[in-house]
Amino acid sequence: MSSQRVLHDHFFREAKRNGYRSRAAYKLLEIDQAAGLLKRGMTVVDLGAAPGGWSQIAIAKVGDTGRVVASDILNM
Repeated sequence: MSSQRVLHDHFFREAKRNGYRSRAAYKLLEIDQAAGLLKRGMTVVDLGAAPGGWSQIAIAKVGDTGRVVASDILNM
């Protein structure tokens, strides 16, 4: 499979359509659905956060009472 094809797969297109920073957002949604990791009011630290797809999901899941701290050496 060519790298161009991998970059423009179903999840890439869905991420763009839904405004996610990366296709990896769907992986966190899948993990959270299976394990129930993220709860309202939690504090989440996202290390190596760029480009920020996981942070976007975490912010939505923890809500207004939670907090997400994201850090990376790359710009987000």
